[in-house]
Amino acid sequence: MKKCLAILITALLLPQLALAWGYIGHKTIAEIAERNLTAKAKANIEKYTKGTPLHEYSLWMDQVTATPPYDDALSGWHASIADVDCTSDKIIRQRYRKGRDGVTAMENFRVQLKDYQSLSDSTVLIAIKCIVHIVADFHCPTHMRFVDLHHEGKYPVTFLGESWNYHAVWDTGIVEAYHKGWDYKKYADHLNTLQDKQIKSITKGWAQDWFEDNCKYVRPIIYWTINDGKSVPSLDMSFVEKGGPIAENQMQRAGYRLATALNTIFGN
Repeated sequence: MKKCLAILITALLLPQLALAWGYIGHKTIAEIAERNLTAKAKANIEKYTKGTPLHEYSLWMDQVTATPPYDDALSGWHASIADVDCTSDKIIRQRYRKGRDGVTAMENFRVQLKDYQSLSDSTVLIAIKCIVHIVADFHCPTHMRFVDLHHEGKYPVTFLGESWNYHAVWDTGIVEAYHKGWDYKKYADHLNTLQDKQIKSITKGWAQDWFEDNCKYVRPIIYWTINDGKSVPSLDMSFVEKGGPIAENQMQRAGYRLATALNTIFGN
């Protein structure tokens, strides 16, 4: 872990390219999380961030993993995998991804940061940046892998009259189109509305529990388009209206769960 984090520090110097949930999605999730940090966790985190808002780090993993060899070192953390029953046990993650996935990364971070005060400031900061991104990513519908489908949605579609791929529609397109003109702060205001009882319910457990819950909720979207290699599905505003609530639900849950992860690790 220390070796991997040391590599990441060097990666800070690489050219930047934003991918995954997209600018609004990632920043929204980080903003919701920041608003739900405990006072103690926030103070401990700010020792390493020097007060930089979490949303400023939310795209970092995409930005540095676009260039070799870092794409190979970190690319696995952007997704995880479940079986047909939406179970993501360690044996499944090891068999199909050799443990290179977001759920496994979060399990490891929880253990390795248990004594984070003994680690270098730069190492802890890199870990914070990764956690902010990883939790968000395994809530994104097309970042959930299934052993029977190998579905990433990387096939062409026409979205609102323009050429896209299905993966990008969920990462970015729906979020930008559902509430046209909204920025991440507006989305955070809209989604940061759950009551304590609701938050406690959706944040119970840890990464595997959260990911499996995501898979059960999101799996049906895989069948919303046909990837037959012959036709190009056309997605209009009715698709946005259908998918928008799912994207919002996942951003909302990711924000609260990211806050829980950071509060658990840095709240002592």
